[in-house]
Amino acid sequence: MSPIDDSDHPVDVFDSARRTAIQHAAGGTCFNCTDSKDCKQYAWALAQLRRSRGGLLVLTELNIPVPADAVIEEGQQR
Repeated sequence: MSPIDDSDHPVDVFDSARRTAIQHAAGGTCFNCTDSKDCKQYAWALAQLRRSRGGLLVLTELNIPVPADAVIEEGQQR
């Protein structure tokens, strides 16, 4: 997440990860990319999205490979 958007609210974290994944999906870049091929923001985003069913859906829709052993963290039941 960017310094001005720092938030620990789950919906904000998810949205930031989703936006980063979208920016990188077609070979694009994000605000945090450097000349290096390893973008820490993108790695963070993938890790965040792999933790929820909604995130896995986002990755699937963007044709980003999802590991078979992705761990889904379930929240409290409503």
